Amino acid sequence: MTTSINFKKKLEEIEVRKKIEKFERHISFFNSQPSYFLVLAKLKLQINDIAGALHYLNEACKLFPKEEFIYEMRAKILYKQKNFDGALINLNQAIAINPQNELYYFRRGDVFFSLKIYSKAIEDYSRAIEFNSSKDIYFFNRGLARGCLNEYQSAITDFEKSLELNPEKIKAKEIIKHLKKTNS
Repeated sequence: MTTSINFKKKLEEIEVRKKIEKFERHISFFNSQPSYFLVLAKLKLQINDIAGALHYLNEACKLFPKEEFIYEMRAKILYKQKNFDGALINLNQAIAINPQNELYYFRRGDVFFSLKIYSKAIEDYSRAIEFNSSKDIYFFNRGLARGCLNEYQSAITDFEKSLELNPEKIKAKEIIKHLKKTNS
């Protein structure tokens, strides 16, 4: 069974590498399209070639410095690699290009949270909520940051709002119960 799974993964990797070769040929002729670099970066990620993905995104940033989605993708990769400072720089760049994108603030809030800069995380989660107050995760994460700053009543309010938006969010129910019990 394991052998057949490994064989299948190897075949998939070969197919991805063929796609990479195809797109690399296109880039040499049509390097005016940021989408080619993005596709190559995604393909590199499929075969766990993080350095290769970042290489293509770095090249894309040089050629297309006003394309916010390139910075966003680079930030996501760096965040997963726990390079929070690098992720922060890229999200700041994406926000500078498009300050109306709620997701960039949310992701930057996650970076600040990971850096334990909870007040900045709360600011960014709040900004994301200003743009879109229908996402339960925005309230949930802001509640987590508020809890880390011992702002328990505000945290409970955020978790309750998260639960209102997504009644299936069991973790929010558990946290509310815990906070009410320990802070009464």
